[in-house]
Order: sequence, then C-alpha cells, then structure tokens
Amino acid sequence: MNAPDPAFLCLSPAAFRQCHAGVPLRYGVIGSPFGAILLALTPQGVCRAEFLEEGEAPQARWEAWRARWPWSVWAPLAADECAALEARFLARDLPVVVEGTPFRGLIWRALRQTEAGQTLSYGMLAERLGRPQLARAVGQALGANPVAWLIPCHRVLDARGSLRGFRWGLARKRVMLEWEEKSA
Repeated sequence: MNAPDPAFLCLSPAAFRQCHAGVPLRYGVIGSPFGAILLALTPQGVCRAEFLEEGEAPQARWEAWRARWPWSVWAPLAADECAALEARFLARDLPVVVEGTPFRGLIWRALRQTEAGQTLSYGMLAERLGRPQLARAVGQALGANPVAWLIPCHRVLDARGSLRGFRWGLARKRVMLEWEEKSA
C-alpha cells in the first residue's frame, strides 16, 4: 500500500501556485462511457477532471477554475488533442498533479492503488491509512476529489456495501463500477 505512485503528485495550494504561476494550463472536453468530462492539464499531468451534466456547457466550470487559479495562463486543447486523450484517460494512463492537503493526498494515493473492480468502504480506506477513526474525513476528502476517474472515488461504498455519496451522481457511480467489473 505504501508503494510510491510516480504518476501521482499532490501539492499544497501554495506549492501548486508556485509550480504553475505563469505556466500554461490546457483545458478541453473529452468523452467517456460515463459522460463528457471537462479536463485541465498542467505540463506535469491532469489537475482537474469533472463530469459535465447532460447538456451542460463547460464554460461556467472553466471560468470557476480560471478564478481559482488566476495566475496561470489558460489555453484550450485542440480537438485532436482531446480525442487523443480520451483513450489514455479511460486507461488511467495519464499522470495526476493535484492541489490538496497532505492528508487528502494520502487518501487519494491509497485509492489509486485499489484494483479496478475492487470496492471498499470509507472505514476500510481509513484503516488502510492506519487511522480507522477518520472514516468521516475520508468521505470529505473523496467529496473534494478534483480528478474524476483517475482518483477512483467511485470505488468507495458505505459500510453495508451500498452506493453512497458520489459527487457526480449515484447513477454514474453505478455505471462506472459495472464498467470496471466487466473490464477487470
């Protein structure tokens, strides 16, 4: 569980800003079996990936990202770049560079080490981190996940094994789990 993940980096907000001030952040919409995803990339990897609701224009979300990181230079991805990213995204073949607290980084890294098709509870994930009393904090960290699919928070179920608490909707969570189960 403690094996390093060279394709994952979690930086504090100050460190993220220091690394990315004046650096191009590229953004675009890619497709997936679970819906359209608005994606933002630093030169080191994906820093944001959020599902868009059916018919939702990405402009408002992109503007919120731009307001959060006003010190970055934003540039759209070309359509062919977005198309090339789709397969890599689905295969989880893209590095991740996110902004978060050290504790959230531990949770997100641990979750990335679960196998596709495997599920666990909030409590089980807290136990893996050696902090079984922090199951609720694990849930809060998963709710703040900045990168859908690449940090697979959809794999976490409640203590009874039921679907619960997915930022992008329980129907989407169910489809994601079924897709992984078939692909595993």
